[in-house]
Amino acid sequence: MNIMIVGNSGSGKSTAIRRILAMLDEPVYGFWTEKRPPEADGGSPCYLHGCRMPLRYGASCRIGICRSSHAEAEPAVFETLGVACLTGIPAGSLVLLDEVGVMENHAPRFQAALFELLDGDYRVLAALRDKSTPLLDRLRAHPKSLCISAQDAHEPQRLAQAAELLRKA
Repeated sequence: MNIMIVGNSGSGKSTAIRRILAMLDEPVYGFWTEKRPPEADGGSPCYLHGCRMPLRYGASCRIGICRSSHAEAEPAVFETLGVACLTGIPAGSLVLLDEVGVMENHAPRFQAALFELLDGDYRVLAALRDKSTPLLDRLRAHPKSLCISAQDAHEPQRLAQAAELLRKA
């Protein structure tokens, strides 16, 4: 079973995910993203970090720049570091995708790796932006996935339900 926490920026998707992961208390594979404070030009750099990799900053892990009205993506980082975070994962593992949004639209190898995990013998916990793009629409419609709104995900009963669905059988 895969769990997708869906919401807008700042809706608490990552907070809900951290609470679910704390309930599971097991090794996690995959990635998490980080939006840094705005720089002098007003853009906020966004970084991709592997769950099982050292924390790094720089061009090799910067997935893009967020501006007030749009995001400037770096698809090559998804195609290299992003794919590396999603491959070679032992079957049955818990995999974090925090978060998938609009920057991945031009990263076909990364997208393929996402769907290999969703279709495979993995338990995926993902944060998805609440926007309509071909990728996000496909992720939300995945037959092995349950979508929970970020608002609902903060209810203790829903958090416990999500954790139970992700527990190893």
